[in-house]
Amino acid sequence: MQLPTPQPQFAFFCNLPQYVKDPYKRFLENKLREHFDFKGVPISVYMRKK
Repeated sequence: MQLPTPQPQFAFFCNLPQYVKDPYKRFLENKLREHFDFKGVPISVYMRKK
């Protein structure tokens, strides 16, 4: 889900967000950059509880 902000921010919903490690968040951020061509744009990735 993309949040309504001026810069791209994405919220991912999971059962236990406190256990999602930073390397996986960076992986998701990099995949979003590749897929949507967000090179040089700040992206925020948030994990939220279902």
